[in-house]
Amino acid sequence: MKHYNSIFDLKRYRGNMSEGESVICHGKNGFSAPRVGQGQNIDRQCHNHQHFLAQMVGVANRGGGSPRQGQRRWQDRDKQHQKDMNSPFGYESDDSSLSSNASGSNGSNKSSENDGKRSSSSSGSNTVTREWRSRNRRDHRPRRLTIDRFNSSFYPFEVKFAPDDLLNGSQWDTLSQEIWDKFIKSQQTEATFHNKMQLWRYLYGTVRTIFPRYGLYVVGSTMTGFGLESSDMDLCLYVRSMGHVEPRAHALLHLDYILSFIRAFDPDAELIQAKVPILKFRDAYSGVQVDLNCNNVVGIRNTNMLYAFSIGDWRVRPLVAVAKLWARAHRINDARRRTLSSYALTLMVIHFLQCGTNPWILPRVPEVCEKPPRSQNRLTLGELFLQFLKYYADFPYDQMAVSVRAGRRIPIAECRYSHLDPHQWKHICVEEPFDLTNTARSVYDPETFEKIVKAFRDSHRRLAPRPRLAEAWPQAR
Repeated sequence: MKHYNSIFDLKRYRGNMSEGESVICHGKNGFSAPRVGQGQNIDRQCHNHQHFLAQMVGVANRGGGSPRQGQRRWQDRDKQHQKDMNSPFGYESDDSSLSSNASGSNGSNKSSENDGKRSSSSSGSNTVTREWRSRNRRDHRPRRLTIDRFNSSFYPFEVKFAPDDLLNGSQWDTLSQEIWDKFIKSQQTEATFHNKMQLWRYLYGTVRTIFPRYGLYVVGSTMTGFGLESSDMDLCLYVRSMGHVEPRAHALLHLDYILSFIRAFDPDAELIQAKVPILKFRDAYSGVQVDLNCNNVVGIRNTNMLYAFSIGDWRVRPLVAVAKLWARAHRINDARRRTLSSYALTLMVIHFLQCGTNPWILPRVPEVCEKPPRSQNRLTLGELFLQFLKYYADFPYDQMAVSVRAGRRIPIAECRYSHLDPHQWKHICVEEPFDLTNTARSVYDPETFEKIVKAFRDSHRRLAPRPRLAEAWPQAR
C-alpha cells in the first residue's frame, strides 16, 4: 500500500458534492440527536442558538427541509432491500435520496390516484410504476450550499480589541491585563480555523467516496469559541445505529474500518478503546491533531450549549482560556493521565460563573438560550480568576457535584441515584448536562485527585497577596 504524508496528498475529491449533504453540525433542518433523560428540555430550549453553525457556512436556515435536498430517484423497494442486505453492515442505506419517506411517498399500498399508475407488462405480470411529480412552487425548499462556501465563511470568534471595561483603575488591573494578553496570544486564530476546515473538507470528501454511509461533523472547541491555537479538532463520525448491537461495540467496529484508511497517511494513528472510543491521528501537512469519535451525538448538542455560554459575557472566554493554560502548566489537563479533560475544566469555569459569584454572571443551561438579562456583576478578570481558584480550593468534593444544568451544586448521592453507573462518581464530579454522566470520571486515583486540589490551593495562596499571573503558575524549583 502506498503511504501518504498527509490527507492533502490523497486523491482530491473533485466532484461536486451533493448540495444536500450534511454540513458540520445541524440546527432545526438537519440531524436531530436522541434526547436523553433531563437533557430533553435543554435540547428543545437551545435550538434557537443552533443556527450559528448554519450562518458560518452561509446556509439560510429557512423551512423544515431534509438535510439532503438533491435530485431523488425512484428505485424498486425489493431491489433496494436486496441491495441493502448485501451491504457489509446489513442495514438500510443511510442515503435519504433512496428513501421512500424522504422522497415524499408514504407507502406502496396507496391508491393509484395519489401515488402513480398501475400497468401490465407484455408478459402479463402486473408491476407498479410511479410517475414523478415535481413539488409545488410554494412548497419549494431551500437548497443547501456546497461545502466550498464554508472555506470563505466569516470566523466570528477571534478577538482583536480589548473591551472598554477591562481595566477599572484598581489593584487588579495588572492581573486582568495579563490574563487578557495571554488569551489573545493563545486563542484560535481565523487562519487555524480555516486550516481545520480545509482538513475536514478533504477528509469528509475522501471518506464519503470510500464509506458513502458515513457523516462527519466538527464539534467541540473548534466551533464553540473556546478553542486555543493548540487545541485539537474534534470530529464526530455518524453512522446509523443498529438496535441489536451495543453502541460501544458498534463504534469500535466503524472506527476500526476508518483506522485502516487513516493509517495510509498517519502510520501512528491510534484507536483508544475507552468508554467512548476515540481515534487519534495527526495531519502532517497542517499539523492538526484530530480526535474522532463515532456516534457520540452528545458532543453535537453540547457544542451548541457551549457556544451559547461563550457569547453570554465577554469575560467567559478569557477565563476558560487561562484556566486551560493554567491546568496544562500544572499537568492536570489530560484525561489520559487520569486528570481533568478540557471539557470538564470548561464546565467547571461555567459553573463557577453561575453560582460562585455574587451576583451571577451566567444563567442555568435552559435559560442561556433565552437571552437572559445582562448580569449586574462587574468584577474584573483578575478578581474572577482569583475567586475561581478559591472556589475549587475549598469545594466539598466528597459531598457535592458541579452541575451546569442546574446552575448550582447538587448532592453526589443524587447523581448516583439518577444514573445507571453509580461507580463513576468518585473524587471529582462534574455532571454532563445532557446524558448526566461524570465528565471528570477520569480522575479515579486518590493521588491524582490530591494533586489537582493542591494546584488550586497553592495557586490561590500565592496569587492572593501578589496579583500577578506568574504567581499562579508552577514555581521553578
